[in-house]
Amino acid sequence: MALRALGVLLALAALVLAQKLPLATFHGTVHGVSKKQVTIETSAGNLVDFDVNGKTRITRDKKTISVQDLATGDAVTIEAKEQMEQYLVAVTITADPKPKD
Repeated sequence: MALRALGVLLALAALVLAQKLPLATFHGTVHGVSKKQVTIETSAGNLVDFDVNGKTRITRDKKTISVQDLATGDAVTIEAKEQMEQYLVAVTITADPKPKD
């Protein structure tokens, strides 16, 4: 009986892990940038930190750019996932086009 209950519990755990949670979307302006983190300021004035890793896709005008190409004041949209219930990890960062001079 205990083995059967353990099997059911493991099956339920596998189902929960298999479900993909939707990404959270954030809009704001870049407040700070480092190799491993981007901080944005939302329209409500909140600062939100996002970890950046090798899997993070960063684009501007549909072209891939590096995190160092982001500058303070750039308008961005970030899709992120929560990791270890503490950190937001950026999956995609889309920077608005630079204004034409």
